[in-house]
Amino acid sequence: MKKILLSCVSVVFAVLPLAAQVPVTKTDPETELAMIFTISFIVFVIATLMYIIGVMNANVDPIADLYYRIKNYIVPPPSEVAPDVGHIYDDIRELDNRIPPWFNYLFGITVVFAFVYMTDYHVLGLSKLSTDEYQEEVVAANLQKKIMMASGGSINENALVALKDAESLKEGGESFQKFCVSCHGPQAGGLVGPNLTDEYWIHGGGIKNVYTTIKKGVPAKGMISWELVFSQKQMQNIGSYVLSLQGTNPLGGKGPEGQKYVEPVIAAAKDTAKAKTL
Repeated sequence: MKKILLSCVSVVFAVLPLAAQVPVTKTDPETELAMIFTISFIVFVIATLMYIIGVMNANVDPIADLYYRIKNYIVPPPSEVAPDVGHIYDDIRELDNRIPPWFNYLFGITVVFAFVYMTDYHVLGLSKLSTDEYQEEVVAANLQKKIMMASGGSINENALVALKDAESLKEGGESFQKFCVSCHGPQAGGLVGPNLTDEYWIHGGGIKNVYTTIKKGVPAKGMISWELVFSQKQMQNIGSYVLSLQGTNPLGGKGPEGQKYVEPVIAAAKDTAKAKTL
């Protein structure tokens, strides 16, 4: 037995340097964690074998006895009878049965999992907590938004106007055909979403209202917010293209939804009042 144990120790000592030489990528926490547990297990095996050889003089009988005790505790022998605690209720005797083995297994697994989880997330910090992942995603989203804003140019959202030039309408139409036809149809006559070619609007017409609807979306109706996808200029182009379709009345378009929208003539009223005062 002692020769067998010495052979095991020799094998372990031969494998340990090889494991230590395996390159570990610092950016791969899962590989690093696996290596830590592998090396820890090897060290544990070496320490156990050295204890058996040096202290117990290669006598494994106590270890075998401990193993069978643990095994019989977890899986009671079929011949074992649960002791009677002496309580009888309605001719029913109360027995001191052992905890079911499956419960012990499950409890042991949860303890091991808790140890691994705590070591990974809170001691070594190899894996990121959900709050850290969320913060990284927020930073990445804000950076993406800034890049898109810079590439498309920023506009004054309080002074929006519907664009009429061919280039802006062409770009808006291309974006509409790529991202919006699944809900509004290729001619904006409406499918799941409403008809965008009539005078009736659910969330208000005009460039400012249409721009806001594109930007914020309508989550309750399944329309996502597009402000992280399009720049301000792109959303203005799309809104201008949609407004350019007013009155086209495509074949098979949906009926009116919402309220009829009339563009306010605030600027004209101010000019009229100013002319009267002169």
